[in-house]
Amino acid sequence: MKKILFAIIILVILLAIVVVFNSREEKTKMNTDESWRNVCKVENPDDAYLDKYIPADFYEKISAGEFSRRLFPEFSDRKAWEKARRSKYADMIIEKADEALKAPVPQILFSHYRRYVIDGNRAEFQKLYFDRRVNLGYLALALCLTGNKEKYMPKVIDYAVAVMEEFTWTLHAHLRWNNGILINYRRTDLFSSETGAMMALLYHTLGSELDKEMENLSEHIRILTLSRTVYNVMYNPESAALHEWYVVKEPNNWTPWCSYNNLIAAILLEKDNERLALYVRQFLRTNARFVARYNDDGYCNEGANYYNEAGMMLFNILHLMHKIRPGSMDRIFEIPKILAMFEFIFHMRIGKKYQGSFGDARPEFSPAIDRVAICGKLINSEMLANISNFKTAALRSNGDSLDTGLKLLFDMPEIKDTEADYELPFSYFKDRLAVVRSDIFSASLKAGDNGESHNHNDLGHFTVFYKGQPLIVDGGTEIYSRKNFSEERYTLWYTRGSGHNAPVFGDTEQLYGKEYTASFIEANENKLVCDL
Repeated sequence: MKKILFAIIILVILLAIVVVFNSREEKTKMNTDESWRNVCKVENPDDAYLDKYIPADFYEKISAGEFSRRLFPEFSDRKAWEKARRSKYADMIIEKADEALKAPVPQILFSHYRRYVIDGNRAEFQKLYFDRRVNLGYLALALCLTGNKEKYMPKVIDYAVAVMEEFTWTLHAHLRWNNGILINYRRTDLFSSETGAMMALLYHTLGSELDKEMENLSEHIRILTLSRTVYNVMYNPESAALHEWYVVKEPNNWTPWCSYNNLIAAILLEKDNERLALYVRQFLRTNARFVARYNDDGYCNEGANYYNEAGMMLFNILHLMHKIRPGSMDRIFEIPKILAMFEFIFHMRIGKKYQGSFGDARPEFSPAIDRVAICGKLINSEMLANISNFKTAALRSNGDSLDTGLKLLFDMPEIKDTEADYELPFSYFKDRLAVVRSDIFSASLKAGDNGESHNHNDLGHFTVFYKGQPLIVDGGTEIYSRKNFSEERYTLWYTRGSGHNAPVFGDTEQLYGKEYTASFIEANENKLVCDL
């Protein structure tokens, strides 16, 4: 009896949370209707960094409706989807969708959410959270590819409604907690932004078909998604506190990552073109700040894996603008710094399988080939084309499987699937990182400072490879837990010099901070010398 009573109490609490949340979302929507031009604006000199490269009438054209919202074909365009069915990625997607049909929609409980503040575990909840999104993406794509509504539509709706019923789309590790109590759940973080883009793409490709099964479902998706993403960033009075990626002076990967997904939601869901032009301008200016603060040589101080979510997310934004207004980003694509940002990953590769693994990066070479290949073709980069020719594009395990799948089916250029053609003998980022390569030995050496984004206290960290295989190895990083972004970060074994091949004197480890630096005394194809 006590267990039943307890369950009833928990259910009532959760229903109350959902009601309060939905009422606040509606209030956000109403506020935008009253004064939609009064958005959260951030004034920073770096915001104008890209203005001279953007056509003078770019925002005016969007405001006038002179742009395309057709990012990908809708379900009704059967010719386009029948052509996509012949893609080498189609069977892989359908196979994943058929696996998702066999299992129920993962159940997410508040206890899963709260696990993070109880013992720091992120993995249990994140698996349930991402499985929902990944499976919904595969199922929606399989429905479009096959046209088989009887087989796939019921499960698509089950997943879509389940995602909509979540009281927040924000990852538990990105929320504000106080002694185990949830303080604020309205933050538009990386993965609520990603979920918003997924729902917007679902609306775009399948909206009218969803309405045939459940009246007005597409409009519910549109309103809820805008409320939890674009409107929440632009109109929430707490925006500066909750959305530092939007207002911060020195952005990291969060800024292009969140912006890209919010832009998808805005373009596909905002019906008022004047508002849309305003939103596009704000997000582009925020990312101009990201570019302005970047290193001129393209060095990504967050590590090689974050290149996928930093430089390549910036490319996603520019490619998105290129889609809605072809040719509009041409001058930006010619900026030397932009090209260096995009080609950075080529300089990280060591052999065919490995990479420089400083910061929160793994030793395995794992660029997002769908992004790299599309970027390489658009900017005519031999370096990126070279990577694309020997790495296989894969489906994602995060929340962007629908976006990735659509790109693989409709944007991905033909690639050769051959072995790598060449490597540079020497890659150098002044006083930060150097990599030397040969047929026999290759090596990397880390300099810079201990105040980088996703920093590991690993100055002097080096790796050595023999014929492309690790000889002096590095463990890279591990799955994130609560400690990773807390005061306990450097108690983790792999964030310290002792967890890498860096000098450690007795029990004395390197300290965190930009004042702790290393620089190169000598760096060339034959010799790397670092001053600590």
